[in-house]
Amino acid sequence: MSLKRNAKLLGASLALLTPFLLETAIADQQEFQLRREQQLRPHNYDVQHYRIKLSLDEPTKSFDGETTITFSATISGLDELTLDAESFTVHSVTHKGGPLTFTHLDGSLEIVLGRAMAMGEEATLVIGYSVTNLDVDSARFGMGENYDLGFNFNPGSPTNPAIIFSLNFPEGARHWFPSFDHPSDWATHETIISVRSDYRVVANGALVSDVVDAGTGRRTVHWSQTKPQPTYLYVMVAGNHSVLDDNYGDLPLHYWVYPGDEADARLSFEPTPRMIGFFEDLYGVEFPWVKYDQIVIPGIGGGAESTSATVISEWTVKSAAELKVETPDALIAHELAHQWWGDMVGYRDWEHMWLSESFATHAEYLYALHDLDASEAALTLDRQKTAYLEEANTKFIRPIVTNKWNRPNEMFDRHTYEKGGVVLNMFRELVGKEIFGKVLRTFLETHAYSNATTTDFFDSVRQVTGEDYSWFFEQWLLRPGHPVLDVSHKWDNKQKVLSITINQVQDRSLGTPVYQLPIKLGITTDTGETIESIWLDKEQQTFTFNVAEKPLMVHFDAGDILLKEWTFRKTTEELLYQLSHDKAMGRMWAVSELQKRLNDPAVHSALVETSRNDLFWAVRERAAAATKPDKPTNP
Repeated sequence: MSLKRNAKLLGASLALLTPFLLETAIADQQEFQLRREQQLRPHNYDVQHYRIKLSLDEPTKSFDGETTITFSATISGLDELTLDAESFTVHSVTHKGGPLTFTHLDGSLEIVLGRAMAMGEEATLVIGYSVTNLDVDSARFGMGENYDLGFNFNPGSPTNPAIIFSLNFPEGARHWFPSFDHPSDWATHETIISVRSDYRVVANGALVSDVVDAGTGRRTVHWSQTKPQPTYLYVMVAGNHSVLDDNYGDLPLHYWVYPGDEADARLSFEPTPRMIGFFEDLYGVEFPWVKYDQIVIPGIGGGAESTSATVISEWTVKSAAELKVETPDALIAHELAHQWWGDMVGYRDWEHMWLSESFATHAEYLYALHDLDASEAALTLDRQKTAYLEEANTKFIRPIVTNKWNRPNEMFDRHTYEKGGVVLNMFRELVGKEIFGKVLRTFLETHAYSNATTTDFFDSVRQVTGEDYSWFFEQWLLRPGHPVLDVSHKWDNKQKVLSITINQVQDRSLGTPVYQLPIKLGITTDTGETIESIWLDKEQQTFTFNVAEKPLMVHFDAGDILLKEWTFRKTTEELLYQLSHDKAMGRMWAVSELQKRLNDPAVHSALVETSRNDLFWAVRERAAAATKPDKPTNP
């Protein structure tokens, strides 16, 4: 799933927060600390298959439903079955045609099976239910009031036609079929929808049949998903969409868009086949489903990665003119990557959801690195760092992997998305692209079509590398926070020695560690740039390098890999050189530092020149903002 992110958020140090923001941050941190510690939700059965039949009626916002559930007992003596069932009323439960006793109360359907089942024994139940004037209170389930959780009869608006759709993340399936609505239980399923004849219907898996009954004027569409998946990845959309056909080799692709948007949609979704090829090469695993649909729906700012059929925001579809300014490629790539990460391999419980969202966020950067120039890709990574740092400094810090949440949606934050994505990229840089790719392939193949845990990923790392990287993952995934570094350097002209001193000054009161950090330094002289590697593992360390001549520029964290906050004291002369000679992210950092020295005419002149002539638009934009007359001259 993709969050709607603001790419222009600026990180802030807690020391610079206003009293109100500081008070808010303290309250948010306390709120996190008070969240409940969760345990894996138990159940003593395993669902094998759901067969979901719904007859939809738009005028009354209603449906009649029948779900057939095949399950097996995972204990000996199973005599009751408990399912999630919200927003509809259950009328009957039968087994082999005979009625069973049940209680449906407060979203829980408790069924008395009539006799005790043996461990491993299978049974099939048929559950009849219905609802009129369906209205799911999303806020009650931990979502925003405007989030269309569950099942929705959207009446249409000036911007979209009438559409019926499900939105199952994170606990939405229970609002349209009885189920064990939790990511730990995986099952195959069928979706059979009866709707008005002029509507088209899409769901997970392969199309079995699409039949219009001339007598009733009703269309019945049958989809089948023959590989297992968790309930939050189920999807159903019915409406008057236009469907654009495409392909990646033998893999059918479809883009479900609003009538009238066909030409723009064809342009907007055009990169999809290339992306699939890129991710297949990157992960070493073929696209894992029988087809891939992308379906435009209203009311969401990003997308939801339902297996083989992603629902995606209206703003994905852009005109040719709009595509020159901004493309939806990052969103399309994010949701597509989920077909491997989250869909082919899921997570046992919400604490492990970085195995889905961090990998999909990292995929945005890797595709940008593949498809765009180096500066644009670097900006993508920088924006991910900035988004996380804004949350860390104005709201809270937490471990990426944690069992503290009240509602699952609380886990879908910038720690899980952006911090996790940047951490994965740091690991990729640490072990190298080839080894990283082998780790991904091994993990995907080992846990295909099932759920996994963070420990399972660590096992794949050890299996491939033969090394113990627990030091890396413990500090970045299992502990909160990030390094805050105070960096200084000194040149000894007589000894021809450059010294670099680094202090780790992060607040450690909440469990943030002293980090072990492999860091690269770029040292530029008149003869060119050399890269030096250092290993930081103490609160304060000084490193020395023999350099034949005074450096023109010292680039700390060459490649801009690390997730960090930092200060690096440099002279104006050094910063002006960096502004003209460094790579894009280094030039942007130099602008931010020089902005504090606008009283120097040489600095002001250089920033104005940069705002007009720098080769990268983002550097020009930052320099222009820095030299606005109303811009403060102090940090």
